[in-house]
Amino acid sequence: MISLGGNMKEKIRYFIYFIVIISIELFCSQTLNSMSIGKENILMVFIVGVLLIATFTKGYFYGLLASIVSVLCFNFLYINPNYDFHISDPNDFMLIIFFLMTSIIACSLTDRFQKQIIISKKNESISKQLYILSERLLNVSGIEHILAKGTQYIEESVQIEVNISLEIKEESKKIIPIIGINRVLGSIEIISQQDLNEDQMIIIKAAANQLGNALERELTYLEQEKIKVAMEREHMLNSMLRSISHDLRTPLTGIVGASQLMMDQENLSREDIYSLAKDIHNQAHWLTQIVENILNMSKIESGNLILHKNLEVVDDLIYEAIHHLPELEKRNVKVEVPDDLLLVNVDGKLMVQVLINILSNALKYTKEKDQITIQVKKIKDAIEFSIKDTGIGISKNILEHIFDEFVTDANISNDSQKGIGLGLAICKAIIQAHGGEIEAKNDVQGACFVFTIPNEELNV
Repeated sequence: MISLGGNMKEKIRYFIYFIVIISIELFCSQTLNSMSIGKENILMVFIVGVLLIATFTKGYFYGLLASIVSVLCFNFLYINPNYDFHISDPNDFMLIIFFLMTSIIACSLTDRFQKQIIISKKNESISKQLYILSERLLNVSGIEHILAKGTQYIEESVQIEVNISLEIKEESKKIIPIIGINRVLGSIEIISQQDLNEDQMIIIKAAANQLGNALERELTYLEQEKIKVAMEREHMLNSMLRSISHDLRTPLTGIVGASQLMMDQENLSREDIYSLAKDIHNQAHWLTQIVENILNMSKIESGNLILHKNLEVVDDLIYEAIHHLPELEKRNVKVEVPDDLLLVNVDGKLMVQVLINILSNALKYTKEKDQITIQVKKIKDAIEFSIKDTGIGISKNILEHIFDEFVTDANISNDSQKGIGLGLAICKAIIQAHGGEIEAKNDVQGACFVFTIPNEELNV
């Protein structure tokens, strides 16, 4: 069944093409006839006219109609007897038959070519749209951003509302799966109630493939990052366990050795007993500090570090920290604080731990009689603590990462003084929990640690 197809404007435009081309071919055929050109050559004008009509219109209807009208016009005007539809010569009858067959075949081929052109243009348009989507998704990171870009593209291209998610749903007319490499990653749900044509479905399915590639890339990257983090955490845990076992064994060995000596030697002098007891005391303090750092770090990493703030006297905090480090007796410690009583609103226990950790660090990098200066002063709305020493300073290799976990200096010659690299990381976490800042730098001679605590004295 032949369908006229198209809307009214299209039909009127094709009808005008039909009338104009038929009129031109009649004018040309009459001109050739007046020049005594044979009817076989005149027939070519009608064939050209049929091809032009088939080219400028769509479908078979106008081409077939042009073929029939051209045959009738040729028969009426140029087949004997003229101005009559009767055909007396069999040769003329065969000529008309071949003309009609040629016209029909030409119309059919022209229609096929037109359809191929339409399909090619459609494929080109889809390819361009998919290229645009692929280009949009190329540098997009983050699953939410990929889904948002895909939603925006489909809604702009197809003019329908869709919902793209990682939820896997059963495939249907309204659900298009997003497939990656051998797995379903999500789905595109068509929210619009209108029925979609074939072209719209092609675009949506092609977009689903592009989204599948982008999501597969992103998910693969995230999985690799998780594996990397897990491996780093495993490596960090192993390093921590090795460091903790070493650092716990060192003071324990000292305690066991000194106590064993006291038990085995009955004739020890009072001075020897005091010296051994002092060693046990110092080793126990060191052991307590290591355990305290480990406990604080576990609280920090689990988010359970709770501050118990009170107004504390700065002098008391400093001298309590010094009291916990007997080794400071071998250094030239200088404390500079304002003459007026200076109070700071902090968690006293944790602030003492900060001072102990920084001073312990100064002990590692200084020798006997080296100077360690503790200075406190008010600056604007904060109180600044600075601890300087005249030791070897901070190695350039670790200066930028000195407040990270498990960072230690491999250049320390005295292995017994090495720590597990948690002390300064804990200091940073505690200071930041108080709303302050901390930094480390190399001074003219030795290292300098500076941290500030907000002055909340008037608000308490």
